Amino acid sequence: MNASAKPSTLPTKPDWGYRILLAVAAIVAVWLLLMPVCPPIIQSTMQRFHLRTPSFAWWAIQTPIPAMYNFKNTTEIRDLPPEAELAGLVDPLWLSPLDEDATGLGVLATRTINHYPTREFTFANGRVRYLQDGEPRWLVLESHYRGESLQSMYELSCDDSGMWRMTLAEDSAQ
Repeated sequence: MNASAKPSTLPTKPDWGYRILLAVAAIVAVWLLLMPVCPPIIQSTMQRFHLRTPSFAWWAIQTPIPAMYNFKNTTEIRDLPPEAELAGLVDPLWLSPLDEDATGLGVLATRTINHYPTREFTFANGRVRYLQDGEPRWLVLESHYRGESLQSMYELSCDDSGMWRMTLAEDSAQ
């Protein structure tokens, strides 16, 4: 009898790698299916895009979940803080009101981005475009999805060593 024709009598070991991959795929599918109807999932995903998750671990756990194109993410780059009490103190002539890119008092540019709106400054081209003069900037992010929304404001400033810091404006007072 041919040795290859014998049935195998060795016990088969479970393929744990396959099972883990299948479980992760199932969890991601459930997350995506619940997103349209579950506000906590919507808020958690928006926080991920705004870099505002409660911890790095929670952000990292969400990384297998594909970036959604259904959020309306807008960004606004400002050279003045978006606080109403400062708006009246600045001479509008300093802001070059005839500049085509300026969309309001202190606003340098606005943009709609599919996902990860913080990439406006986390990618090098945004940093070069808006930060090369060394002046502080403010990045205002807003995301909307099915009646839920999230707004974040980051202050971008240069320290003494020339490194840029991106600080959530609500946390800058702490």
